[in-house]
Amino acid sequence: MTTETSVPATSAPTSGSAFSTLLAIFTEPAKAFVAVEKRSMILLPLILMVVGMVGMLFFYYQSVDMSWLQDKMFAGKDMDPAQLEAAKKMVSKNMLLTTSAIGGAIGPLIMYAIVATYFTIVSKITNVPINFGKWFAFATWSAVPGLLAIPLGLLQIVLAQQGQLAPNQLNPLSLNQLFFHLDMNAHWATLLDTINVTTLWTMFVTVVGFETWTKKSRATSIAVVVTPYIVVFAIMTAINLAH
Repeated sequence: MTTETSVPATSAPTSGSAFSTLLAIFTEPAKAFVAVEKRSMILLPLILMVVGMVGMLFFYYQSVDMSWLQDKMFAGKDMDPAQLEAAKKMVSKNMLLTTSAIGGAIGPLIMYAIVATYFTIVSKITNVPINFGKWFAFATWSAVPGLLAIPLGLLQIVLAQQGQLAPNQLNPLSLNQLFFHLDMNAHWATLLDTINVTTLWTMFVTVVGFETWTKKSRATSIAVVVTPYIVVFAIMTAINLAH
């Protein structure tokens, strides 16, 4: 029978503010999660993520060379000229701006709800009395390292030559952009773009938070947090291998 090791008590950030908690996520994540357990404070990270992502995507689609981007998006597609022209008209700047606004606003909420549901199920199975609302706050704060992708994306847009920047180049810290440099339409590009430094940092922060909240062992916390990532990456790998 496995013995769970308790996590030593950790004091919350002294000021107890959302801003101090935001900073502590990067410097002392265990202390940050002690503060979040006492007071959810989800408004700050939620606003930063939603406004930041929507703003970055708006800036991107306002700055990118649309003709060049459309050519990239439909490169290698089996279409006759008439179909290609119709597809390009459909994927217009206004359409992309609209979908970016909707996706940037709703996407994080959906993702946090999925993560919260997963941890709620885990807590039910392991008899940890933490409800969905608390886990939603946990998911929101665990995603804070992903905020680093926003200023990096803005910098990529500013530095792009003649507005020629593919969407998958917005995050320069992905495995693809760091090592492989595959085209956005290439096999394996999506998987390699999904795995990035901020993803790994988020996983680490989530492990620390889960361990702090549940008092489970580090090994158990790693297993709980990493398993969904392994499943998702395995599915993406299988899809690529099938092609």
